[in-house]
Amino acid sequence: MKSLNIRKKLVTLAVASAVSGGAMMMMAAPAQAMNVSQDNLGEVLLFPYYTVKNGFDTLLTVTNTSDRTAVYKIRFREALNSREVRDFNVILSPKDHWGAVVTATTDGALIRTFDKTCTSPRLPGMVPNADRALPGAKGEVAFTNTLFSGNFTDGASQEMTRVQEGYFEVILMGVSTRDPSVSTNTLEYNAKHVSGVPRDCAKVDDLFLPAGVATLNGYMLAPENILKGHVTYINVTNGQAIDAEPTALENFNSVAGSIFEPGDLRPQLSNGDLIGNATSLVDGATVSPGYVGSENGVSQLLRASSVINEFATGAGAATSWVMTFPTKHHYTDSYTAVTGPTLDDGIPSGGFSEWFYNTPPTTGDGKSCDNIGLNIYNREEGTVQNLGNTNFSPAPTSEFVELCYETNVVDFNGSSVFGAGTNRLGVSTAAVGTAGWAELTFDENTLGGLPVIGFAATVRDAGGATVNYGSSTEHTYKRVVAP
Repeated sequence: MKSLNIRKKLVTLAVASAVSGGAMMMMAAPAQAMNVSQDNLGEVLLFPYYTVKNGFDTLLTVTNTSDRTAVYKIRFREALNSREVRDFNVILSPKDHWGAVVTATTDGALIRTFDKTCTSPRLPGMVPNADRALPGAKGEVAFTNTLFSGNFTDGASQEMTRVQEGYFEVILMGVSTRDPSVSTNTLEYNAKHVSGVPRDCAKVDDLFLPAGVATLNGYMLAPENILKGHVTYINVTNGQAIDAEPTALENFNSVAGSIFEPGDLRPQLSNGDLIGNATSLVDGATVSPGYVGSENGVSQLLRASSVINEFATGAGAATSWVMTFPTKHHYTDSYTAVTGPTLDDGIPSGGFSEWFYNTPPTTGDGKSCDNIGLNIYNREEGTVQNLGNTNFSPAPTSEFVELCYETNVVDFNGSSVFGAGTNRLGVSTAAVGTAGWAELTFDENTLGGLPVIGFAATVRDAGGATVNYGSSTEHTYKRVVAP
């Protein structure tokens, strides 16, 4: 069994050392600043959602756009508290592409691939290399509840159904410029496709044992901005497909020797450059605040004061917004958090308000909630602003309207694109009509909002499987540059 990388507040000792002098911190910072890619290429790909609910499968692809051999970790996290449900390493030869699908089991989910690209570990069901080009050759592995059940319970459900939706991350660990045509270059040579099939994935897999990882870390280069990703949510029965793009992060990790074994929970978003600058454009101006801890750099890049998108419901239409906080668990899950929701000086950590779960004897309620507001507009300037509880359905149990999970789905007017779930928030727009746009706002904090990604999904049923439609629109964000 994997062991959680429990650092908690002890990491503050390392942070204090790193920032013991402002000038020293700037001298140690990487030359290139972390940023969100404008060209959809990066070292890290944050996919906002996966689901196998309501008849949907999740199809995903990752492409190596370079002439280098690339090794990345793919990790799936469930929606409520971002506990890992499966990860493994993927080895892409130059210009290679890897695709897979997340699909439902009786009460859970699994990932299945017909792709020939090498993985470590090799996925169960993968046949020997000589037979892998045969039709139907596939590998698959089920998602697991190991890290939110038993000794790792977190106050929320321990049922396998919890793995059926969430989000996933791809983190590049290293690249190699070694010639894949030279047989002594074990990784590069055996991962290279010949007639559509890698030479020997068993030899590639063997390299990810401890001794092999040490060898790889001895010569492989630091990650580069070379990965492209895509995801499609497809409901074959209803004839619907919804596409989305991951958020690509550039210049996340400048350190060579970052290859980890498949059974290691690293790398995570806390395993990039320890100190640096998070650079973005806000109102046409470049802002580049410094950060300590790569999870804080990512949070800074993704932080928004509000999220804007459209909705359309009625007459066979349904709209759901996906709202994912991909760094939230680094602050709110007391098993794995680097720092908690409130630091010793009372400043919110990461901008989030509550622990998801406190270590015994004090336990939480399986939620970590943050207050939100919502301004709704129809298409003719009609508006209701700062909605109270009566405009949300079902009515919240507290005096506030809240988003309480790592991945949240906001459903409009009683219909849901992705079906029912614990992490749902229903919104009624009856005051302005069935179609328009909305702005979801976060409580102001000293950091300027919350780090969020996502999209709006709309499906339209015009009658019969042959005339259904699906579309997605990336969220628009307002950002505030905090002091």
